[in-house]
Amino acid sequence: MKTPTRWLITGAACLLLVSGLGLYKYLQIQAMIAYGKSFPEPSESVEAVEARVQRLPQTVTSIGEIVAPLSLQLRSEVAGRIAAVKAVPGARVKQGDLLVQLDVSEEQARLQAAQARVNLARVDLDRVKRLSKQKTVSEETVDQAEANFAIAQADVMALQAIIAKKSLRAPFDAIVGLHEFEVGEYLKSDTEIVTLLGITDYHWVDFHLPVSQAQVQIGSRVEVELPGVAESRSAEVIARDSVASASSRNVTLRARLDGDLPVPVNSVVRVKVELGSIEAVTVPRTALSFEPQRTYVYVLEPDSEHTDAWRARQRTVLVGERGEESVTVVSGLRAGELVAARGSFKLLPDILTYVRERPQPGQAAKVEGAAP
Repeated sequence: MKTPTRWLITGAACLLLVSGLGLYKYLQIQAMIAYGKSFPEPSESVEAVEARVQRLPQTVTSIGEIVAPLSLQLRSEVAGRIAAVKAVPGARVKQGDLLVQLDVSEEQARLQAAQARVNLARVDLDRVKRLSKQKTVSEETVDQAEANFAIAQADVMALQAIIAKKSLRAPFDAIVGLHEFEVGEYLKSDTEIVTLLGITDYHWVDFHLPVSQAQVQIGSRVEVELPGVAESRSAEVIARDSVASASSRNVTLRARLDGDLPVPVNSVVRVKVELGSIEAVTVPRTALSFEPQRTYVYVLEPDSEHTDAWRARQRTVLVGERGEESVTVVSGLRAGELVAARGSFKLLPDILTYVRERPQPGQAAKVEGAAP
């Protein structure tokens, strides 16, 4: 046999061998694919709801401050040495109660002298008037006696005013603040002595809103969240500033909060103001999934190969107001679309999901996770 013939037979044999191996491998792979297709497609179990349109209150939250309707810093109008301190820190006082008494011994002595001059001037005036009726004194003498009597009375009133300024009294029923003054201490004029917090059955809450959101009607209600208190309190808007702040462009509003407060005056609170209502698409909070840069939901779409199954499609959404159980979706979702809710964290894009029955709008449906 010639050499070319041998090489031809060898090549044909190799080709036949390679083709046989390839056919064997192909049949093996096909068998494995068929074996894999014999298993059901993975699926998950969730609950689902239809996204629906609801009319929701539009609210805005502002930072407010508790303000006392009656509060002042008691100051000394005149200088003097403290003779008595009646103000006990934390004590309740009545209107007119003496709080701090400055030394008035000199003024008291001068007052006694002035009152004596008043008495003498009154006696002199009465005598002159009797003589005037008898035509024994001139009208000028009567005028002089009346002037002396008025001057003496004015001196008494001036000394009484000084004594009143040195007797610091409560201008209204109040709770006394902290102070460190003692008997014998010298006070300069306009010295701050103590803070008086008026006793009332209500407080004010001052809060601020941007000009675009400040159209709150007088008499409307707001919700006030107090620090450390579980339940919010309702307050009535009683006043609105007529001008906006030149620095922040915010308008200050004042609400009346009735009842006793478990927090001190000047505490910072949160104020929720309702600005009306809007229509918005809502879904349960459990329907939301989060990534660092986005929020998304799984929308369930009918599967073309299974009449009773759905495909989970990942959809990025923009979320608005968040409630206790539901959230509003600003964009990315239409009303009526079926959304995976409880259990949606188990889903992956395009995973097969079986729904027992399609829920009515606003109703939840349980979803089975295995093929029937």
